[in-house]
Amino acid sequence: MEAANSPKALGTHDIARICHVTPPTVVRWIEEGKIPSFTTGGGHRRVWDKDLLVFMKEHKMAIPPELASQALVFLVVDDEEQNRKYIIRVLQSAYPEAVIEEAVDGFEAGHKLHTLMPALIVLDVQLPKLNGIKVCEMIRNDPGLRNIRILAISGYNEEDAVAQVLKAGANAFLGKPFPMQDLLRNVKDLLI
Repeated sequence: MEAANSPKALGTHDIARICHVTPPTVVRWIEEGKIPSFTTGGGHRRVWDKDLLVFMKEHKMAIPPELASQALVFLVVDDEEQNRKYIIRVLQSAYPEAVIEEAVDGFEAGHKLHTLMPALIVLDVQLPKLNGIKVCEMIRNDPGLRNIRILAISGYNEEDAVAQVLKAGANAFLGKPFPMQDLLRNVKDLLI
């Protein structure tokens, strides 16, 4: 596996230059919650490059090469190795340039999320230690992670489980076993 590009923190002046607006406009976007941000120890506002990319896509802004070249990152979380390997193989065939990482449980996924900042996580609902519903809630409650797209998967297709994981923040649900085409269709829809 390739190493993921390190996330880059951008200041308001960097964002203003990239978006062709003034720094006060960027500050307003941040204050209105349109772009997730964090504050450095010195009190400066910063935005992760991937969050800016999501914002620009949502607002149909032209994406500059410095952001467009960001590697697509996926995180596949499933405690069953055979399932993980199948999903990784399918994703690699459709997205050969993507960085694809894996985790075997919710705790490992939680540790990897902040460093990888994946565009999409394929997340099994039934995980040891920390289940997929709790991982969804953690992602949606963290301003730095909330733009990650979540495709929940499970061999337990009971309506309650589906409703629970969607309520917790998953963007879509796919019941196991699933054909390659269904996985790719869901991933493509979520990446738009």
